[in-house]
Amino acid sequence: MIWTLWKKELESYFASPLAYVLVGLFSLISGIIFFNLLATYTDGIQAIPQNMAQEISFVEEVVLRLFANINFLFLVFIPLITMRLFSEEKRLETIDLYWLAPVREWQVVLSKGLAAFTLIITMLVMTGIFPLIIWGVGIRDFSLLTTAYLGVACNALCYISLGLFCSSLSGNQIIAALLSVLGIMFLWMITWGGHLNSNYLVAEIFTYIGITSHFERILRGLIGTQDIIYYLTFIFLFGFLTVKSLGRRNW
Repeated sequence: MIWTLWKKELESYFASPLAYVLVGLFSLISGIIFFNLLATYTDGIQAIPQNMAQEISFVEEVVLRLFANINFLFLVFIPLITMRLFSEEKRLETIDLYWLAPVREWQVVLSKGLAAFTLIITMLVMTGIFPLIIWGVGIRDFSLLTTAYLGVACNALCYISLGLFCSSLSGNQIIAALLSVLGIMFLWMITWGGHLNSNYLVAEIFTYIGITSHFERILRGLIGTQDIIYYLTFIFLFGFLTVKSLGRRNW
């Protein structure tokens, strides 16, 4: 059943221009960012004495900044992807068709989430040309590339689960998208609040709740148990809340 629902959702994405526009726009913007970072790095290497060139890290200046910018792009792209998942079904009053079939709420949530994640993976696959370009210009430093992709994928899953919940709250796609954007921004800002708080305990709590600190650790290859627990808890929590939100029809 989940496979059938996932296939249906994925086909609905690519049956409209939205998926092609989003994938194309994401590829264009990320390509421009990558080109600018690579050009800046190359210019920096050429502008300093050769014995000091080793001090400029390619990973720091290009790879980590590229994936940090990709994470920022998800602030816009993922809410645009998730806003329609339940909101449009509510507006068109087609969501009740699910409950007439032998399907559970969690199956619907999981299939829609997987379809959205598949579209995100498609976007990330389009960035696969960047490592090939790096290899072609003679740079062989790929030490953190795998964990960088893992980091943005984990963040994307969290943003999707949050977006699903927001979409289940309203029949208006714009409201669902705005709620999702605000939720993602809150996850970033609470980490900054932790850095600014003078109380050690409060600062640690804020830092852990915020997604930025976990993303930065994975991005640098420092994957810890606390990060895995955080991502799994976040995804399951908002998946659970989405299921409960859909269950309101029985109240």
